[in-house]
Amino acid sequence: MRSKSEKEEFNKLLLESINETLNILGESTKKVLIYFLKQNYRTEEKEIIKDPELLIHGIRKFFGEVGSALLESRIIETLYGKLGLTPPSALNFEDALKNARKLYLQT
Repeated sequence: MRSKSEKEEFNKLLLESINETLNILGESTKKVLIYFLKQNYRTEEKEIIKDPELLIHGIRKFFGEVGSALLESRIIETLYGKLGLTPPSALNFEDALKNARKLYLQT
Protein backbone atom coordinates (compact mmCIF):
# COMPACT_ATOMS: atom_id res chain seq x y z
CA MET A 1 0.00 0.00 0.00
CA ARG A 2 1.29 3.43 -0.90
CA SER A 3 1.66 6.29 1.52
CA LYS A 4 -0.69 9.20 1.93
CA SER A 5 1.74 11.47 0.09
CA GLU A 6 1.71 9.17 -2.95
CA LYS A 7 -2.09 9.25 -2.96
CA GLU A 8 -1.91 13.03 -2.73
CA GLU A 9 0.55 13.07 -5.64
CA PHE A 10 -1.88 11.03 -7.74
CA ASN A 11 -4.69 13.47 -6.92
CA LYS A 12 -2.38 16.35 -7.83
CA LEU A 13 -1.68 14.78 -11.23
CA LEU A 14 -5.39 14.17 -11.73
CA LEU A 15 -6.23 17.78 -10.90
CA GLU A 16 -3.49 18.98 -13.26
CA SER A 17 -5.00 16.80 -15.98
CA ILE A 18 -8.45 18.23 -15.34
CA ASN A 19 -7.11 21.78 -15.36
CA GLU A 20 -5.15 21.25 -18.58
CA THR A 21 -8.23 19.77 -20.22
CA LEU A 22 -10.43 22.64 -19.10
CA ASN A 23 -7.87 25.06 -20.55
CA ILE A 24 -8.97 24.01 -24.04
CA LEU A 25 -12.35 25.60 -23.26
CA GLY A 26 -10.82 29.00 -22.56
CA GLU A 27 -10.44 31.01 -19.39
CA SER A 28 -13.93 32.51 -19.43
CA THR A 29 -15.61 29.10 -19.73
CA LYS A 30 -13.47 27.79 -16.87
CA LYS A 31 -14.52 30.74 -14.72
CA VAL A 32 -18.20 30.15 -15.53
CA LEU A 33 -17.81 26.46 -14.67
CA ILE A 34 -16.14 27.28 -11.32
CA TYR A 35 -18.90 29.79 -10.56
CA PHE A 36 -21.51 27.16 -11.46
CA LEU A 37 -19.86 24.66 -9.11
CA LYS A 38 -19.59 27.20 -6.28
CA GLN A 39 -23.28 28.03 -6.60
CA ASN A 40 -24.53 24.46 -6.96
CA TYR A 41 -22.30 22.85 -4.36
CA ARG A 42 -22.16 25.78 -1.94
CA THR A 43 -18.42 25.53 -1.57
CA GLU A 44 -15.36 27.69 -2.08
CA GLU A 45 -13.28 27.56 -5.26
CA LYS A 46 -10.19 26.29 -3.44
CA GLU A 47 -12.23 23.32 -2.17
CA ILE A 48 -13.65 22.61 -5.64
CA ILE A 49 -10.24 22.45 -7.26
CA LYS A 50 -8.97 20.04 -4.58
CA ASP A 51 -11.75 17.49 -5.17
CA PRO A 52 -11.50 15.61 -8.49
CA GLU A 53 -14.79 13.75 -7.99
CA LEU A 54 -16.67 16.98 -7.36
CA LEU A 55 -15.12 18.54 -10.45
CA ILE A 56 -16.11 15.60 -12.64
CA HIS A 57 -19.64 15.52 -11.25
CA GLY A 58 -19.93 19.25 -11.90
CA ILE A 59 -18.53 18.91 -15.42
CA ARG A 60 -21.18 16.29 -16.17
CA LYS A 61 -23.92 18.46 -14.78
CA PHE A 62 -22.67 21.58 -16.59
CA PHE A 63 -21.87 20.11 -20.02
CA GLY A 64 -24.29 17.19 -20.14
CA GLU A 65 -23.60 13.61 -21.16
CA VAL A 66 -22.13 14.29 -24.61
CA GLY A 67 -20.01 17.32 -23.70
CA SER A 68 -18.62 15.73 -20.61
CA ALA A 69 -17.73 12.50 -22.44
CA LEU A 70 -15.29 14.39 -24.64
CA LEU A 71 -13.75 16.16 -21.67
CA GLU A 72 -13.55 12.97 -19.61
CA SER A 73 -11.78 11.20 -22.46
CA ARG A 74 -9.28 14.04 -22.71
CA ILE A 75 -8.72 14.05 -18.93
CA ILE A 76 -7.96 10.31 -18.99
CA GLU A 77 -5.57 10.70 -21.95
CA THR A 78 -3.74 13.52 -20.18
CA LEU A 79 -3.58 11.69 -16.85
CA TYR A 80 -2.31 8.46 -18.36
CA GLY A 81 0.30 10.45 -20.29
CA LYS A 82 1.51 12.04 -17.06
CA LEU A 83 1.74 8.59 -15.50
CA GLY A 84 3.60 7.15 -18.50
CA LEU A 85 0.76 4.74 -19.25
CA THR A 86 -1.24 3.93 -22.36
CA PRO A 87 -4.85 5.08 -21.97
CA PRO A 88 -7.41 2.27 -22.08
CA SER A 89 -9.85 2.33 -24.97
CA ALA A 90 -12.70 0.29 -23.53
CA LEU A 91 -13.13 1.65 -20.00
CA ASN A 92 -15.60 4.28 -18.88
CA PHE A 93 -14.26 7.30 -17.03
CA GLU A 94 -14.67 5.92 -13.52
CA ASP A 95 -13.08 2.58 -14.39
CA ALA A 96 -10.22 4.24 -16.26
CA LEU A 97 -9.62 6.50 -13.27
CA LYS A 98 -9.68 3.56 -10.82
CA ASN A 99 -7.31 1.65 -13.09
CA ALA A 100 -4.87 4.59 -13.28
CA ARG A 101 -4.96 5.03 -9.50
CA LYS A 102 -4.39 1.31 -8.97
CA LEU A 103 -1.48 1.15 -11.42
CA TYR A 104 0.12 4.29 -10.00
CA LEU A 105 -0.14 3.17 -6.40
CA GLN A 106 1.18 -0.33 -7.17
CA THR A 107 4.38 0.77 -8.87
